Amino acid sequence: MARKTKKTTPTTPAPGTASLPPEVLAALGQPRQESERSFKSEGVGAIITAGWKAVFCPGEGSLRRHMAAQFYPWKVGAVVLAAGVLASQVAQVSATHAMVVALATGTGAWAALRVLRTVKARQHKATRLASEWAEVDPAHARVCVAAAGVWLLAVILIQPAGLAAWWWAGLVGLLALLALGSRFWAHHRIPRVLAAVDESGPVPPAPPGEHAVARKWRTRVGNSSGSLPGTKLTDLVEETYGVRGRLHLVPGRQTLDSVRSALGYIASALGVDAADVLVEHVEPTEEDPKPDSSILDIKVVTVGMLTTKVPLEGERLVVDGEDVSIRMGPYADGDGQALWRLYTSDSIWGGFVAGSTGSGKSGLIDALALGIWQTKNTIVIYIDPKNGGSSPRIFDRAHWSVGKDPKTWEAILDGLIEVIEARGLENSARLKVSGFTPTKERPGIVVIVDECHVVIDGLNAQRWGRVGREGRSAGVQALYASQIYGLQTFGGDDAVRSSATAGNTVALRVSRNQSSMINDIPLDPSSLPKITGVGLVDSGREVPFKAAWAPSETTAALMDAALEHAPTELDPLAAGAFDAGSGGLYSRRHEIATQQVANAEERLRAYEGGRVPAARQSSDTEVALPNITGPTLFEIPSIDPELLRETDLGLGILAAANRDPHQELLATWSGAARAVLAALLEEGVLRRGEIEQHVMEAEQCSRATVARAMEDLAESGVIQALPKRKGWQIAA
Repeated sequence: MARKTKKTTPTTPAPGTASLPPEVLAALGQPRQESERSFKSEGVGAIITAGWKAVFCPGEGSLRRHMAAQFYPWKVGAVVLAAGVLASQVAQVSATHAMVVALATGTGAWAALRVLRTVKARQHKATRLASEWAEVDPAHARVCVAAAGVWLLAVILIQPAGLAAWWWAGLVGLLALLALGSRFWAHHRIPRVLAAVDESGPVPPAPPGEHAVARKWRTRVGNSSGSLPGTKLTDLVEETYGVRGRLHLVPGRQTLDSVRSALGYIASALGVDAADVLVEHVEPTEEDPKPDSSILDIKVVTVGMLTTKVPLEGERLVVDGEDVSIRMGPYADGDGQALWRLYTSDSIWGGFVAGSTGSGKSGLIDALALGIWQTKNTIVIYIDPKNGGSSPRIFDRAHWSVGKDPKTWEAILDGLIEVIEARGLENSARLKVSGFTPTKERPGIVVIVDECHVVIDGLNAQRWGRVGREGRSAGVQALYASQIYGLQTFGGDDAVRSSATAGNTVALRVSRNQSSMINDIPLDPSSLPKITGVGLVDSGREVPFKAAWAPSETTAALMDAALEHAPTELDPLAAGAFDAGSGGLYSRRHEIATQQVANAEERLRAYEGGRVPAARQSSDTEVALPNITGPTLFEIPSIDPELLRETDLGLGILAAANRDPHQELLATWSGAARAVLAALLEEGVLRRGEIEQHVMEAEQCSRATVARAMEDLAESGVIQALPKRKGWQIAA
């Protein structure tokens, strides 16, 4: 039981005597100083007091205080359960009692929301978390209060009498608590308690002979609280790029993947960027053909080699027998270069380049195109939905360049498949070989598909997959480039993505959600520094590299020099197959390009003159129709001599027979001019006011725009005004 000790008023001791023993103070006649007395629990009282403190007054370091937010929904649920039991018992007295309790429940739910918004509720310990939550997420707080009120009303109405009824009522309440509490728990996550690190004192001096990097590793990474406890660095040697040495892991507890997952912590401990810490397996040698997997090769780059520009110059090829690769740029430590595999024995290889805006993707594609031309036995076809904006240098020099023209993309794809089939037949019937070896007389074909997520869709994905799978032995491959790596880039077909990345995969800096999809590269491309041209490759070393780069003028000059020795035409077999597969577009590619340039100039002059430009001629890249056999059941119209050209084989005559002149006229114009023509074709004759009203409603444009469109159509002789201002009609 508690015992109260006598409390006396202490006297102030004389100066200098406070520290003397009691016996000396008594001899000097000084009063004896007694400490203040208070209640002290003993026996059963001490046990009760300790229990009270454990339940209602937890200490600062207790589990209840540490997880107070996680326990709070359970406390609220217990209060609601107790209120439900009490309300049910009261409601059983009479119907009046039930109505009063139900009304009190609704009023209490409304009042609870009002009270939780007060300042006192935020200050009170019991309601502080609920009040804060009502302010953070008021909608969810209202849902929780409403759910508690509904459950209480249900208990009052049902009035569970037995254990089974209460079991089901409690189960419903528990499920509601878990569902509603999940949002609260997601916001109040369990706090992570980290060991305090005393960094106030100086770093201990290094033992004799210990390298400074090894000391940082020992005190910040390999210690018991570090990211890789038990590890150590040995054999550190100064290099031109920084430091090289061996990393010893704890066998059975750590792997290379463990080190890579902790690269961010290691980099901060060593005071460098994560891309400057290069960790690889030890290369086998004759003396040690099977190195210990717990000993890794580590390099720490300290001289900023990734920030140094690498000039694009000289020969870009690395030739090893029949293997031909293109140098993309040096690795971060300067030891070797990242290579793009182009040719191996009997095969040609493509690949995929991923990179976000500003990552240096266009510069890398320029370097790869330069290397392809330097082989002197490969041609380049370029598809760019940006109309050459991705790389004007390649667009102006490729064997066949196509801008944003989906019909021509499809024609090129059909032509490539035709070449693959023709060369496969040639390999088996004439050459008696199973692969492809490039020569200037029989060159390889690399089609660069920039922004491939625009070009490849669900309708043509399977055919692009054929180019990757079957073209390898026929000398035809594709080099894809995009900012996106997901399946949507490859038309939703994983087989296409697999064939596209089978040869080469290069990842420049990409977003985190894209980097998680690139499984061919073990490192994380999203962690690369924001430096143009820094990337990772799927083959070779598993460290970053810096792509070579040169100004536009220098790159163009290097390309022109390489094109002097590159093939200008395909071999007759491939050229014929390409032309047949593309519907005659391959042989007309220069003519089509000239016409497209003229159309572009015409549109620009229209913009400069304040006029609505005419649409691009649809016949410029129109694919010839399939061959039709059998007697014709229609009258052959007048024949345009252009339709009898040799490459068309007369198929243009059949196309012209079923052509609707009105549709052809509408296809020539766009915007307001097209709407004017459509109105006149439908009505025959319309006055200017009627035309303006119709077009302004259809195109949501101004009256001045309609006037300019009619002026352009009249100048082109497409429409004409009737005499005496009777209206307008299509010109005869």
